[in-house]
Amino acid sequence: MLNQSTKKSETKAPVSERVSEKMGMAKWIQELYYQNATMFISDPRHKTLPPFLQTSGVSSTFIALKASLDKIREDNRDAKKDAAKLEEISKTSTAERISA
Repeated sequence: MLNQSTKKSETKAPVSERVSEKMGMAKWIQELYYQNATMFISDPRHKTLPPFLQTSGVSSTFIALKASLDKIREDNRDAKKDAAKLEEISKTSTAERISA
């Protein structure tokens, strides 16, 4: 009798519950992808690219973004500070970046 009650308590939660618990990260990655895609597509240079680069560009920038976030976390750095620094560099003229 004791074995039966123990078995009942060891029963796994339904698959839908187990999956929904793990969807937080998937939802975050999906949101990250769409924000990246929106930013990439809204860039005026996007339309000047050949069609195959327009498509692959979104994926390539997402892969690079994800890899850089992983590296920032690995190095225990602040992603917001790194992003602000990159934005500052982007705002400088090309001549200033080359001379630096």
